[in-house]
Amino acid sequence: MKPIQALSDAEIDELDEFLLSDDVPESCMDISRLDGFFAALVLNPRLVMPSEYLPWIWDSEEGEDAPGFASIEQANRIMALLMRYYNGVLDGIAGNRFSPLFYTLAQEDGSKVYEAEGWAEGFMLGVFLFIDPWRVVFENEQESLSPMVLLGTQQGAELLEKSADVKQARKEAYDSIADAVAILYEYFAEQREAETRQRRVSQAVSVKVPPNEECPCGSGLKFKKCCGASPTLH
Repeated sequence: MKPIQALSDAEIDELDEFLLSDDVPESCMDISRLDGFFAALVLNPRLVMPSEYLPWIWDSEEGEDAPGFASIEQANRIMALLMRYYNGVLDGIAGNRFSPLFYTLAQEDGSKVYEAEGWAEGFMLGVFLFIDPWRVVFENEQESLSPMVLLGTQQGAELLEKSADVKQARKEAYDSIADAVAILYEYFAEQREAETRQRRVSQAVSVKVPPNEECPCGSGLKFKKCCGASPTLH
């Protein structure tokens, strides 16, 4: 199967232009929020289906409103860009080369700073909407989430305002986001592999894998000797 091609810069601009257009609800995500949202979905060990997350892209407040596409061709084009963008985020995180997409803001002195709050808000929305696997992270690995919490939640904003140097604290937070994503990807590795095996087994059962074929869970055993074996009493 031919791999899905990552979006070009021109295609990212095209998608961002649509997300900012009058054809979408006011609460639609922009491209930076979308990038953070997709990062959270990719990290989630449970496969979140497009039918679950797409409504929140269009309406990040209620998940109810929808865009007004001008034609079926435009709808297909935008949906294809979204799916390829998701896969680009997935490839980047899995390949340990993920770079979060922030907007840059020009300063009065001519310098530029990143605006990472929107990205973090999108990420935290993806966390809270599909919270189950994240509960243990808040309990045991909260430090890895701290830059996203600081930049993407009201509680974090209040903590930042108490910093001795708010500008420096914010910079340190967004500088650490890529590393935090990599740590969380490793943290979920075992759960992700278990979920993947379970999906393969479920698919195998639904299509009735022949008993003498290799088990789709990846064990290397025949299906009848592995996930297709009758349960035993202990």
